[in-house]
Amino acid sequence: MDSKEIDELTEGISKVISWYSFSVKDGDLLTSAKQKLIGYSFRFSVLVGDALGEYNKAYNFRKRNTAESKLIFMKDGDSASKAEMKAELKAYKFRVDEGEAEALYRKVKSQFDLMRDTISSIQQDISVLRKEKEDAKLHN
Repeated sequence: MDSKEIDELTEGISKVISWYSFSVKDGDLLTSAKQKLIGYSFRFSVLVGDALGEYNKAYNFRKRNTAESKLIFMKDGDSASKAEMKAELKAYKFRVDEGEAEALYRKVKSQFDLMRDTISSIQQDISVLRKEKEDAKLHN
């Protein structure tokens, strides 16, 4: 996963959200913002999947490495608890890598969720504008 791509998507989404923030009464602009965000959401959903895959790989690698190390230490005569401690210390770098992968996944997932919520909010605003327009026609 490319952090440059994430930054570009985030920048594009920020621009669209700023349009939305200042154009709540412009139905055409709201529709355009919604369509743009829907396009971004597809690309972002792929990134969410990639980030989750990277996190799962890092987690599984650390767990496998820790178990293998523990078995080696026990084979060399260490008690189970001592082997566990040594294996955990040896796997420190893998735990750091796993934490970074998890942080990236959570970041991308939270941005994706926020984008989905924004799309929903825009749709509600569009519906309110349509209803106001219909009501105005009835009263004129």
